[in-house]
Amino acid sequence: MRGQRVTKEEYEVVAYPKLSHVQANVVQIVNRNTHVHRAMEIGLVLEGDGVMRVNDNSFSVHKGSLYFFNANEPHEIIAATQDGVKIAYQMVASSFCGEYLSCFRNLEILKNDLSTYLKTEQRYELTSLLVQSLKNYMNEDSDTYGLHCICSICQLYSKLLEYIPYRQMTEQAYLSRNKKMARLSRITEYIDTNYSEKITLDELAKSENVTKTYLSHFIHDNLNMTFQEYVSSVRFERALKLIRSTSMCLTDISVVSGFSDVKYLSKMLEKQFGMPAQECCVMLRKEAVLPIKEEAQTFASVETGRDWLVAFWDAYNLQLC
Repeated sequence: MRGQRVTKEEYEVVAYPKLSHVQANVVQIVNRNTHVHRAMEIGLVLEGDGVMRVNDNSFSVHKGSLYFFNANEPHEIIAATQDGVKIAYQMVASSFCGEYLSCFRNLEILKNDLSTYLKTEQRYELTSLLVQSLKNYMNEDSDTYGLHCICSICQLYSKLLEYIPYRQMTEQAYLSRNKKMARLSRITEYIDTNYSEKITLDELAKSENVTKTYLSHFIHDNLNMTFQEYVSSVRFERALKLIRSTSMCLTDISVVSGFSDVKYLSKMLEKQFGMPAQECCVMLRKEAVLPIKEEAQTFASVETGRDWLVAFWDAYNLQLC
């Protein structure tokens, strides 16, 4: 597969280019840092092994695993190897068919790891419905495209709510969650924009009109890392891009990336790649294959994604015969 390696912000803005309130993709992930989005996500692992982290919990995934993330639920995906994990997923906004399906607005599924909760026949049925729904989304070649997509999504969620425990949040809880995620979005956007300058937890707390202690806990609870760890991760990500794309010396890169001392950047490189910083720079500029823990995901084309999905489904059914 040939695709574009992308790195997204921690608060992911979901686009709906083909069907209102619905998005689907097939992606190969090495590491997707903790992030949130305003859409529900149900996914299927097509190949590979990894770990998914949701708030303070984590669970292992492998070929055939089904998972679910609620809207505005922080989660992280880490592959077990540098080959990554191939995932087919579908995102549905809470406003999906809003005139008729009000249940989506305040819906909260209470299990993220669907595979270990479902019975064998339930797992097969949900997998089948998800695969069909993904195929319908990818097959944009008929006058009844939208109808097929909507019908398959409704079938999928009808069974999901039949098999998996869920609750309808109160309006107060729903608004409170949205307020929390809006704050998280402001914080990450501020850090992502101002990483090259001095950023303190105190100034952020003042801008949010909360105490420094409260904000520290808030960041850790929602990003699974401390304030300083998040700032350093953003700066390190920018430094890696500069190392790969420019001939700047490491000292200048550390300044542009917001590090107060080049020694700190050097230590991060040595820890990440297991070699001296200058050797890292040489190897990165040669685009050598290294055990990079940097966030990376590659989206498949529609054709490649469809091929992966069909190959998985054929093998999945063959295994059950």
